[in-house]
Amino acid sequence: MKSIAYRARWAMAVGAVMVAVPLASCEDMKHQFLEPQNPGLVDPGAVANAAAATALRVGALGAFKGTTGSGESIWRWGGMLTDEFKSSDTFSQRNETDQRQVQTNNATWSPIYAAEQQARGFLRDAIDGMNTYNSDQRANIGELYLTLGFLEMQMAEDLCNGIPLGYAKNGIVDYSDPSYKPLMNAEVFAIAQQHFDSALAFANGTDATSIYVRNGALVSKARVLVDQKQYAQAAAQVPVATIPTDYQYVLTFSVATADNGNWSFNNSQGRYTVSDSFDIVNGVQNVIKNAVPFVSAADPRVPTRAGTSFTPNVKPFDTSTPLYLQQIWAARSDPIPVISGLDARLIEAEARLNQSPADITGMMTILNGLRAAPPLIGNFRPTAMAALPAPADQNAATSLFFREKAFWTFGRGQRLGDLRRLVRQYGRTPDNVFPTGNFHKGGVYGTDVSLPVSDTEKSNSQFKGCIDRNS
Repeated sequence: MKSIAYRARWAMAVGAVMVAVPLASCEDMKHQFLEPQNPGLVDPGAVANAAAATALRVGALGAFKGTTGSGESIWRWGGMLTDEFKSSDTFSQRNETDQRQVQTNNATWSPIYAAEQQARGFLRDAIDGMNTYNSDQRANIGELYLTLGFLEMQMAEDLCNGIPLGYAKNGIVDYSDPSYKPLMNAEVFAIAQQHFDSALAFANGTDATSIYVRNGALVSKARVLVDQKQYAQAAAQVPVATIPTDYQYVLTFSVATADNGNWSFNNSQGRYTVSDSFDIVNGVQNVIKNAVPFVSAADPRVPTRAGTSFTPNVKPFDTSTPLYLQQIWAARSDPIPVISGLDARLIEAEARLNQSPADITGMMTILNGLRAAPPLIGNFRPTAMAALPAPADQNAATSLFFREKAFWTFGRGQRLGDLRRLVRQYGRTPDNVFPTGNFHKGGVYGTDVSLPVSDTEKSNSQFKGCIDRNS
């Protein structure tokens, strides 16, 4: 069983070859299609070696890319549930997500959720293979632990309470296994943290790859500490002497492999538009309470252009919603940073905000330092911005911090987790955090503050649905 499971994933890693065949009769074709697709047994020797383990690693990292920066991933859906993107699509599944009314059987969300869980399985298989056949490649094994922990952290930030983290063992799914028990977000954060610690233990060398992976693990570990309300401990992981501001763990794209997901679904397909603090409902301007004005602010960190400014015009998929295109990633293969030194500075700034008493001056020094010398976001560097005045009190400083962070982290999967933390950690009510009021496609915004675990998970006999969908 183990060899068969490895064979399937190895094939995903290296791809398939299309072969031209001569035309045959319908009857012949029927017999061909009904033939067993994998007759006989797979030779374990074909996959039980160092080359196959490397292929597993490459395939698993590709799956990680597909569940974050590429495709229609949890990053895009978190951005749509919040105020980064809104639906310019005809599909009810995207519209209901934008409206904060996500059904647990949403047919577009279900494969996105499944891809997250499958990617976890691929990463675990790759870790096993690398530890068995390439145990000397410690930094590469550390990277697998880093990406595994990152996916778990992302799920805990974005999904409801009640996330199963089960996995097949030796290619066999056993839903009675304790690992399939639904977990609270706090428990998933703890598991992610264990995997970041494993990444740090493996990537302990002085070579460039080890440092690259180790920096990513330190920033990710700090991000989980922030999720756990341990701000000072988080900042201690990522001082500038350890994590330089120009550090980036990036996802790269190419026409031959995968497109940048923000470019694909916004700039190319027109299924999402960059959101704003107002829109037009029945011909009347409608203010969206709590939404950041990502378009009308004309902030250099999130430059946008109207679809009508291009020749030929880029049109919204629904042909009616005004389409605004982000220009951080203006080309299909522009790289996206998953983890960065910019994230480290924002973690330090939030720690200053949460000192007792709040160090608002220290927070503003960090935020204005970033504005004066903007770091790269992938290949894009915003123009410098004027310093902001210090807010009057901690409540105003909190609002300013999360607004600044919204512009710095746009389209990188952090906004939903941050809005949930404003409720969970800062005591704000959801109707003072999430988009509220009239919805641009009719009706009003709902009350969702998290994405659901999909009903497809109900094949797991231990899962009966979200424990709750709170922040």
